Amino acid sequence: MKTFALASFAAAAMAVTASAAEGNAAPADELAAERAKAAAQEIPLAPPEYRRPKDWKPKLYAKDIHALAKDHSAEMMARAKKEMEKVDAVNRTGKYRATGKSIDSHKCPDWFVDAKLGIFVDWGPWSLASWCPYFKGKRLYPDWYELRCSTEYKKDSPYYATKAYHEKNWGKDFKRDHFLDLFKGKKFDAKALAGLFRGCGAKYVVPFLKHHGGFCLWDSSYTFRDSVDMGAHRDFAKEMADACRENGLKFGLYTSQAGEWEYPILQDDGSIKMMVNADSELKPYSPDMEWKASGKVAVKDFVRDYLVPQTTEFIDKYDPDILWYDYDWATPAESNGSYDITAYMYNRAEGRKEVACNDRYGRARPEEIKGRFTKRPRNWLRTVRGDFYTDEWGDTEECLDPAKWHPWESCSGISKAYGNHWMENYDASMVMGEAEFVRHFTAIVARGGNLLLLVNLDGQGAIPSVQRERLVQIGKWLERWGEAIYATRIVAPFATAKVDYTRAKYGKAVYAVVREPAAEVTLECALEPGVRVTVVGESESLETRRDGTKTIVKIPPRYAASKVPFALKCLNP
Repeated sequence: MKTFALASFAAAAMAVTASAAEGNAAPADELAAERAKAAAQEIPLAPPEYRRPKDWKPKLYAKDIHALAKDHSAEMMARAKKEMEKVDAVNRTGKYRATGKSIDSHKCPDWFVDAKLGIFVDWGPWSLASWCPYFKGKRLYPDWYELRCSTEYKKDSPYYATKAYHEKNWGKDFKRDHFLDLFKGKKFDAKALAGLFRGCGAKYVVPFLKHHGGFCLWDSSYTFRDSVDMGAHRDFAKEMADACRENGLKFGLYTSQAGEWEYPILQDDGSIKMMVNADSELKPYSPDMEWKASGKVAVKDFVRDYLVPQTTEFIDKYDPDILWYDYDWATPAESNGSYDITAYMYNRAEGRKEVACNDRYGRARPEEIKGRFTKRPRNWLRTVRGDFYTDEWGDTEECLDPAKWHPWESCSGISKAYGNHWMENYDASMVMGEAEFVRHFTAIVARGGNLLLLVNLDGQGAIPSVQRERLVQIGKWLERWGEAIYATRIVAPFATAKVDYTRAKYGKAVYAVVREPAAEVTLECALEPGVRVTVVGESESLETRRDGTKTIVKIPPRYAASKVPFALKCLNP
């Protein structure tokens, strides 16, 4: 861990509890007390690389929103109309229609179920700041920094400190979209990253290519708010897609498909209004939109003039293997274009390759989610529709029952931060150690899921040292114990406190990943008398005895003393 001089690091690490809005409700009195404590704590001074550059000068896209509309809206909408005619034709004649029922008929490919480990590259303009208030033990979202640094929160909000932090480290005159010109990616090396990801045992990579602010990391003809027209002047998506394929990795598109924080909407009289948070109620244009929607071209129909054609154009140019939607709480799935896009990708891939799409289509109809989300009411389609379901540190856990298995993945990392948090390089308590991380991974696999491991790059596109270290460690662990992980399937009792269970996709082998090494291990899976138990990768049979339906295994001393989990292989006679 690095060291860095802070006036009070304990004060900087604001140990507040996340709000119920993030899905982690706490008792009201505890929540109020911790929020009050957070509001009174000192705002940290960031390391120099995460502060405003000394020579910084404000710069937005060369044309303002009205000039972009005058010069480009008509042409872009005409091009979008042609793109939509093509998309509609493909979906009208292809195997899959743009409906929930037709989408449900698509099956998750085996390659995805076999993969077990993917990489979720959380990187964008927010990474230049790499910070959010620290919620001890709760999910953190540094990748929402752009929105929260310019939002006025009440003092009892856990995000109240964000604006003060921004003013201290970036200045009152540094507006949200000023990050876009600074987003250069000077240390981003797609080939090196893909090599590292392959070496750690991952099988697919999903980079954040358009987050909720609408900034694209590819050359999009439906916006000037992208990394080719602004900032780096590089097509990061192409760099990553090419590097992934060179390394035998599947490539995915993460996109804020169901909406964006703001978008300019062109009115019939030529005026512009603003759609905010994908709300159907438009707001009058205001000057602050110039630094919230810089580079965006106003359209009349947000979905058919922009969202759908932008994403189908991406599919044609970069041919992703995975669609990873987000922002699904904002708009109904039936009207936000997600079904059109998914059906288009399915139809383009049919007979050529196997592709997959997640479950974040949008808001559901009441009958689609009847009886679900009883612990915390939701109106989205997560764990309802999708080739694979998704989970963020337990937000859909109540609907992920291994006994009713459906492919799923946990998008989580060595910490609970979505986006780089610079303090993790200075405080080891904020990240998992090697053994804890391995246990986190194997429990997911034992419950039938994949781990989509968050890799949070810094502002210039480099991987922080603590994250690189964990990637190397999991790679070495999988190199030794991967037989118990890759291409396995679920077997009862799935994941327990001391042992995680899997079974071979083909054959009789059952695997037991021992989470807590000891001299003797009790196996609770269904094993017959006379079962042969070995350490994975070794031939020597281990001593066993029965205790009712359980099998007790004597563990060799070198594994009993292991500080990280190891795996046993069980073959019934």
